[in-house]
Amino acid sequence: MQNLIKIPQRFFRDHQDRDLETPEIVKATKTHFWIKADDPHIGELYDDADYYAEPYIDAKPGDYVWGVVVSARATKCAILRHRYKAKEAKLS
Repeated sequence: MQNLIKIPQRFFRDHQDRDLETPEIVKATKTHFWIKADDPHIGELYDDADYYAEPYIDAKPGDYVWGVVVSARATKCAILRHRYKAKEAKLS
């Protein structure tokens, strides 16, 4: 079984549309993508999500960037959650 991370599509597509290095999509549903946890481009995606997830981006529901900001926060959280679980598994 592959080591996959489930992330929302919205931020991933925005990241990809800006021609940034993007992890390979392994599986897709209507709202999510699954990417390999060991993909060489995961760091680029995380750094970009971290930038857009910052609280200084003053976005609220209805703003143009609101969906991207919320999706970036969810992407960052998914990657961090996976890293934490992987680290915890190594310690066990």
